[in-house]
Amino acid sequence: MENRKQILSWCLYDFANSSYSSVIAAVIFPVYFVKGIAPDPLVGDLWWGRAISLSMAFVAVTSPFVGGLADNAGKRKAMLFFYTLLCVISVGLLAFVERGMILETVLLVVLANVGMEGALVFYNSYLPELVPYQFRGRISGWGFGLGYAGSILALLLALFLMKAGRVTLIWPMVSLFFFLFSLPAFLSLSGGGGGYSPKIALLKGLRETCSAVREILARRDARMFLLSYFFYKDGVNTIIIFSSIYASVTLS
Repeated sequence: MENRKQILSWCLYDFANSSYSSVIAAVIFPVYFVKGIAPDPLVGDLWWGRAISLSMAFVAVTSPFVGGLADNAGKRKAMLFFYTLLCVISVGLLAFVERGMILETVLLVVLANVGMEGALVFYNSYLPELVPYQFRGRISGWGFGLGYAGSILALLLALFLMKAGRVTLIWPMVSLFFFLFSLPAFLSLSGGGGGYSPKIALLKGLRETCSAVREILARRDARMFLLSYFFYKDGVNTIIIFSSIYASVTLS
């Protein structure tokens, strides 16, 4: 593994984006939203679920086509940067929302989560390029490990700001954390292959997506695996995004 700099920067991106996953998506902002932004916890709970569901559905529908465009037009790093910046800016703007601004907050959460989940599509696609097959599990594990470290550090920083009475500064902190530690990835990772024009790349991506769907439908094992993983992952995500709300509102 000669490209150690690229591997480290790839792992650091997981360290960076875990600040969003832990503080915004899972632990602190959901409770702040239902108790500090929404007029009522039940209303906040409803709109939080809508925001996450809408953003995830959008990414699920558009990712195959955007991914094909990025791969075939050589725009993978550009798309990773675009989605990351979308998340970073949206999270930073959360510092300006106030109680009662539920629709504005939902819009920012949708944009932030689209940015986060969309960026992961391109981030994950780098792994096969960076390391041979036999090392992918190890490098992926390094990324996960650094991701958990990033989550812990971001939560500690958020706790410090909460104790200082600066709750609204938590969101810009996450934005800055995400951006700074993702910079090595943008500086060292390759732009991706492919030299097609955007129009041809999009059509090629569409054909590849249709071909993959036909292959999945023709293979029972692939269908069952993806269907099972869908329900499993949906359950896990539901627990993650609602656990802090449940603990704070229901269990008090």
